[in-house]
Amino acid sequence: MPYCYFDGALLEESKAHISIHNLGLQRGFGIFDLFRGRSGKPVFMEDHLDRFDRSQAFLGLDRIISKEEIRDAVNGLQEWNGFRESAYRLMLLGDGSEAEARLKPLFYITQTDLSLHTNPDSAGVILYEYVREYPTIKSINYLTSNHLHRRKMEASAVDVIYHSNGLISEASRSNVFIVKDGAVKTPGENILEGITRKHVLSFCGEIAPCEVGDVTLDEFLEADEIFISSTLKEILPIVSVDRNRVGDGRTGAITDQIRERFLDYLHQ
Repeated sequence: MPYCYFDGALLEESKAHISIHNLGLQRGFGIFDLFRGRSGKPVFMEDHLDRFDRSQAFLGLDRIISKEEIRDAVNGLQEWNGFRESAYRLMLLGDGSEAEARLKPLFYITQTDLSLHTNPDSAGVILYEYVREYPTIKSINYLTSNHLHRRKMEASAVDVIYHSNGLISEASRSNVFIVKDGAVKTPGENILEGITRKHVLSFCGEIAPCEVGDVTLDEFLEADEIFISSTLKEILPIVSVDRNRVGDGRTGAITDQIRERFLDYLHQ
């Protein structure tokens, strides 16, 4: 049984329990973050902790979970679980009574073994008109994405691409990039600024012209190449949208270069 970090202590996951009266559970009032562990070491952890801090500030709980506490907990989990390849999930729920002026935090971390995790070589997506209520934070509210789960499965799709007023924003669990006429573009508004996205943008310009800005739905549908980025998917080529082929239906040359460069980047 793997260990977790729960409310200030390391313990077996089977011994961690949340009250049925927890406000975060009842009201969906909470945030999370997720980062990889590779060869027993966390990847981009400081970037994720910075984003977690920003999300914590939004919740306005009565205590901020410090980066030092999280680092110590991550080190403890790695020592106890010993996973070579893993995913750390930071969870923060508001706990207490709605009558209180400020709520206390219920914080925990789980570590999942990813030794058998693999990504497909390419995938399809579906479109849905929607903008998340608070797109700049990593909220636990995935109601819309989960509502569309059956539609995704029927379309053999890996994710849902959100759009509104003729503009693409993000996928339900990923950031979106398009390639057109040799140039890369990714939306900059109404998105969660992904950590993988951040690092792709740091080197993308060395491979192709790269721009952050509005991506219209028409541009998206007419793109030569599309890929999405996330912690677990990393760089995933998208070859179909609503079962319609993207480009020639194969992974594009620029996407391939970006994916290869990102994998090299992880091992620097």
